[in-house]
Amino acid sequence: MSVATLRHDQERHQNEDVDSDVEQELAELEAIALRVVRREAANERDRAEIRKRLPGLRARKVGPAKLERTIHSVFVAGTISRWTAAAAGTKKTAPES
Repeated sequence: MSVATLRHDQERHQNEDVDSDVEQELAELEAIALRVVRREAANERDRAEIRKRLPGLRARKVGPAKLERTIHSVFVAGTISRWTAAAAGTKKTAPES
């Protein structure tokens, strides 16, 4: 098995001579990435809020298909059904032996 040895090239100074156009583009790229991170965090909070509300609606006899349509398939009916089976009174119990 061969092993690669990396050596620093003294002639190449990484990112030392980056011009202002590149710096500007990097700053714009960072701003875009930060927006993505913030939106993803907000989406996770919203998904948690949706999931928190599902059992109460199932207990009030709203079906999983209706909930899926209402939340625009953020979660699908089968998943909603499994998560909320106890609240809906549809949870299957193991047979007694």
